[in-house]
Amino acid sequence: MTSKLFALLLALTVPLSLVGCAGEDTTTEETTPSEAVETPGESPTAQTPPTSGNPPNPPNSAPPPDNVEDWFTYEPPDGRYQIKFPRQPLEQNETAITENNQEIEFYMAIYEDGSQGRAYMSGANKIPIPEGASFDVEQGLDGGRDNAADGTNSEVESEESINVEGLPARSIIMRNSQGIRFKLMMIADTEEAVLYQLLVGAQDGNIDFPEAETFFDSFKITRS
Repeated sequence: MTSKLFALLLALTVPLSLVGCAGEDTTTEETTPSEAVETPGESPTAQTPPTSGNPPNPPNSAPPPDNVEDWFTYEPPDGRYQIKFPRQPLEQNETAITENNQEIEFYMAIYEDGSQGRAYMSGANKIPIPEGASFDVEQGLDGGRDNAADGTNSEVESEESINVEGLPARSIIMRNSQGIRFKLMMIADTEEAVLYQLLVGAQDGNIDFPEAETFFDSFKITRS
């Protein structure tokens, strides 16, 4: 049975393609989800079954390994980045269609540590850029923040502009009405028009735990 925390992270599988376009054509690109799932008290969101070789895993009752070298190194099929999860995550493969019938495929990985009431998520969304437009970094990061807050039914507590691997990024803290807190890191790659998302959630509201820092610090853009 999917836990509340896991369901909230699944709500973030809607692609952030509505963000980041500026120029001659500034029309927002909307997506059409291939399937919808609804969590009680929350709005429907896109979700499709995982299609990768990674098997779905229920919330894991075992704590993360003490040695980070024993963590699972995850790389999406498109090879855009690498990141370490405490254990093998569940991969979500999504396809969305924009208003101009452009097909977008993207992947998200989610792992829940049921023993600690914590969850980890990573993803990378290719932003569709209409002809004559460009990727607006600030608009893209704002849109990503708003999508994440809406998807988890949260309010933003704090927001900080940072740099990750020389790219503009944001570090955002959010809390929902049940007291679950999230730390979201978004990185905007303007050259590739990609928005990376890294998120940690904690049911007890404590997001300042060592494993969260290990998770964020392990992120590397590969673009292979």
